[in-house]
Amino acid sequence: MDTDKRFFLIAGEPSGDVLGGTLIHALKEKGVPIANIKGVGGEKMIHEGLKSMVPMDELCVMGLWEVINQIGRLSRLIDYLVEKIEKLQPDVVVTIDLPDFNFRLSDRLKKRGRYRGALVHYVAPSVWAWRPDRAKKIAGFLDGLMCLLPFEPEYFTQHGLRTEFVGHPLVENDKSKYTRHTFCDKYGIDTDKTIVGVFFGSRESEIKAMGKILRESIDFLYEQEKDIVVLVPTLSALELEVTNLLNGLECPVYMSLKEDEKWEAFAACDVAMAVSGTVGLELAYMEVPHVITYKAHPLTWLIVKFLVKVKYAHLANIILDKPLVPELLQGQSKAYNIVKEALRLIRYEEKRAEQIEGFQQIGALLRPESGLLPSHKAADFVLEMAQKSKRRRRPTPNQPAPKATPAQESTPPIVKSSPQTPPQETPGEQAKTPEPSAKPMNDFERLYKLATDILSPLLQKLRR
Repeated sequence: MDTDKRFFLIAGEPSGDVLGGTLIHALKEKGVPIANIKGVGGEKMIHEGLKSMVPMDELCVMGLWEVINQIGRLSRLIDYLVEKIEKLQPDVVVTIDLPDFNFRLSDRLKKRGRYRGALVHYVAPSVWAWRPDRAKKIAGFLDGLMCLLPFEPEYFTQHGLRTEFVGHPLVENDKSKYTRHTFCDKYGIDTDKTIVGVFFGSRESEIKAMGKILRESIDFLYEQEKDIVVLVPTLSALELEVTNLLNGLECPVYMSLKEDEKWEAFAACDVAMAVSGTVGLELAYMEVPHVITYKAHPLTWLIVKFLVKVKYAHLANIILDKPLVPELLQGQSKAYNIVKEALRLIRYEEKRAEQIEGFQQIGALLRPESGLLPSHKAADFVLEMAQKSKRRRRPTPNQPAPKATPAQESTPPIVKSSPQTPPQETPGEQAKTPEPSAKPMNDFERLYKLATDILSPLLQKLRR
């Protein structure tokens, strides 16, 4: 292959960093030298050899008011990266998730017209859920889009955007290597017991909203089924909050704080009760029968119901277009209802088998038809876009290099983590990475957050 091709990758949150890391690994396996890959990333991408131009978490700001407060800094950061890209002229720029930041950057590059390569985005926004009009706008400034879900491409191809389903990163994880006994032997759990996984969520706000309900659910479930063991995987940053919730429970409870034990914990569970979110699809991929629940502020819920255009909250139900996994949302989010559904899964084998069969279908649907790993499918797409790129070639020995414009000679913006020293791409640079508790928001969670940001000041005034 042509190893002269050059790439610029941008990730701004942990999930994007994971995707970026596997993409860099796949590109290297296909012959691309790491020296030809520039950009912004976190721990995973740096591990693959990337020298991040700025700390990754400088790109990610969640919430309406937070964005307003940081808008000047974010704008300067976009300007800096745009000018870097225009100077380097990579064959392909790959922006990864984080649409609030990355789409502004890509749109700026397209409008300025100085960058001659291809603009590709990795992870399609959920236009099928809300604001479908975004698809046409996105098609106006992107050259290519890589989707994680099989039904997403059609929303963008109708607007002329080259779009490809590359597969979901979940399938990169070989679930066959995790067994029920791996986790149970480590913690001394009796495998003859019914093991119930309880997932409180990955953010303090979720624990505040749902913690007591799930705590009551554990109590109530133990009253009905004494032969259970409760397993609670959570983040170390949330240890205190979760421990306080679990104190005083009569049933045996095992809490795991280790990120690398998450998949072992999934494999150990017979059934699960979970706060709606990313964990739902992870449980489905690991074929764990479960029920999801969530409760938002009533006004937030009204806004979400008005904006969201899908029938279901769980991605498994959306993919299969049927209510395979019980969704107990808002007024239905009560301990009695949660336990009622959990008991059905515990006591009736046919209920568990029905979910597992559906989960197996989902596992197959999340894989690209080519049989390639999603990261390799994505690498092939990016390389193909590079072959079609019309970027300005590097000067030959007989051809002088183009003179840098004042914009190209700009210095990096001052960022909040290092106000005195601009980030430099130097050997051995260790870009700051997010705290382990940081977890990316999906489009539904962003929508909840936005609605909450808008309503919070109004609610405070009403309370006064």
